Amino acid sequence: MKKTLRRVWAQRYIYILFFPAVIFLVLFAYAPMFNLQTGGILMAFTRFSMRASNFFELEWVGFHWFNVLFNRPDFLNAFFNTLLISFGRLLIEFPVPIVLAIVMNEVRRNAPKRIFQTIFTFPNFLSWVLIYAVLQDLFQFTGAINAVRGLLGLDPVLFLSHSSSALNYGLIFGSSIWRGAGWGAIIYMASITGIDPSLYEAAKVDGANRWHCIRHVTWPGIKPTVVVLLVLAVGNAMAGGFDQIFQFINAVNRPTLEIIDTYVFSFAFGQGGMNQSFAAAAGLFQAVINFLLLLSANKMMKLLGTDGLF
Repeated sequence: MKKTLRRVWAQRYIYILFFPAVIFLVLFAYAPMFNLQTGGILMAFTRFSMRASNFFELEWVGFHWFNVLFNRPDFLNAFFNTLLISFGRLLIEFPVPIVLAIVMNEVRRNAPKRIFQTIFTFPNFLSWVLIYAVLQDLFQFTGAINAVRGLLGLDPVLFLSHSSSALNYGLIFGSSIWRGAGWGAIIYMASITGIDPSLYEAAKVDGANRWHCIRHVTWPGIKPTVVVLLVLAVGNAMAGGFDQIFQFINAVNRPTLEIIDTYVFSFAFGQGGMNQSFAAAAGLFQAVINFLLLLSANKMMKLLGTDGLF
């Protein structure tokens, strides 16, 4: 105990800097979870009523809403869709910013590099509503893509209202990469700038070409950043990307693109009134799964010989 207190005192300035962040999390993240007015996360175990003035007036129903969740086939479909889309993002989308950052780093002239950075990061500032409107002009029945198909003698395709899983996932992953790859590459480029330039010079003296420098200098330099972001991405796997999916989903592709977030939104707030207890149960289920995935990913990274997130 005394050794721990001495260590804390020796690093007291770091703890002082960290203290405001702790206060912020306590007030705005943890305190609302136990709000006596609504019950916070305990709302998932009650029957919500607008007439109740505080949590203690709500009817306690235990695991009723969780039973409702797991006994509905459409929820199980949304659950597996969420896993499929989220891990598809990890396999397809996650590596793209890394590759883009490495390629951008190989551009030696500053002027073209800045132009490319501006081009690649600009889509991040567009909302999904606007992006979907652009995709409608391109992929709708009378859009530009079908016009080109017509010139080639091909029949038009309803790209945005199609039951094909491959087509829907292609649009989801492709548009997400186009929007976020440039912005995500900024973090990796910042890590690359932190690499000691003398390492590249030493590698070139030893006869290394560009590929060797990327493999033996650039990649080891950004690997800790990649590990941290990968663990965080796995820990957020159950999110699925509500903003994007909500724009793309319709009656035709709903069985393919329905995720937990859109399912809860439509079921809890769009089918006969509000059911905040059901939404809280689904949100708590997501949070628990995300937490377990985060711990599992962090443990896996440590087993692979990296430091992990914590």
